[in-house]
Amino acid sequence: QFLYCRLVISALLTCLGMTFLILACAVPTPKIFYPFFVLLFYVLSVLPVLIAKRSTPGNETNPKTEFALFLSAGMVLSAFALPIVLAHSAVITWAACTLTLIANVINYSTMLGYAMREDNFDAPYGGMF
Repeated sequence: QFLYCRLVISALLTCLGMTFLILACAVPTPKIFYPFFVLLFYVLSVLPVLIAKRSTPGNETNPKTEFALFLSAGMVLSAFALPIVLAHSAVITWAACTLTLIANVINYSTMLGYAMREDNFDAPYGGMF
């Protein structure tokens, strides 16, 4: 029962984050969809860790896992830097940048909360990692 509650909360937070991302594209200046490029970072930031986790036997940490975490952290940082650079170069407005950053905080917090669940007590970085 608690598992379903966590799943529903994760789904609601993801919908809230995506709503802020859609608002970033629609509210300040219509038809500018550059904030949607952070969706690439949402997908790509999880892939190195999943690939390293599949290719690593057991639950020990090794350089491959650490490098995957480093790549994921770089992609998360890029997702926060992209709207700031776009707003600084006047491609998008600062309101769109703020809405995109709020969406990033909500979505990455949801991903982190899901990844750090305590389903697997032997894993050093939580259940997913």
